[in-house]
Amino acid sequence: MSAVTTVPHREKLLREGLRQLYARGFHGTTIDGILDAAGVPKGSFYHHFGSKEAFARQVLARYMQFQLDQLAEWSGRAELPVPALLAGYFRAMAARFTGSGHQRACLAGKLATELAAGHEGFRARLAEDLGGWRERIAGLLETGQQRGEVRADQPAGLLADAVLALVQGAFVLALAAREEASLESVATAIELLVAG
Repeated sequence: MSAVTTVPHREKLLREGLRQLYARGFHGTTIDGILDAAGVPKGSFYHHFGSKEAFARQVLARYMQFQLDQLAEWSGRAELPVPALLAGYFRAMAARFTGSGHQRACLAGKLATELAAGHEGFRARLAEDLGGWRERIAGLLETGQQRGEVRADQPAGLLADAVLALVQGAFVLALAAREEASLESVATAIELLVAG
């Protein structure tokens, strides 16, 4: 006899929130829509999150942790030079995007486009999260510079900014064009940009 696994309300809400924020954005996502789809009572939402903005911040935090975990996993592949690691990391992101039917690009980019200009608190959170992502990439690039795998004529932070800009721009274009060839071009461009 197998035990029935129950998913806690908080987890159901976060999973559904991720799905709906990708599909509808912050303004198009409603608390009632999340509650209905998750099958969770309204009181649970306010108990765990307090507000829609606080909830979206938690969903974003989960997304950013996923990205950092993926980057750490790629960073652990010591047999690959750093430019190939970064290109592989991006290719994995691109594969998840195409696997979602070209719907799930970068949630941080989506929310930044929608909210950063009008919500100072959310803009600050996005800046912090994207800054953490940038720092992880810069750390990886510094390691590559020390090994002679990454160009040393530019600071690692500048290269990390360029890599993140390529990633974000790639997904903006891919959302519109839905062409996988352009995503592969960006993976190649990342390698060419940072290679020593």
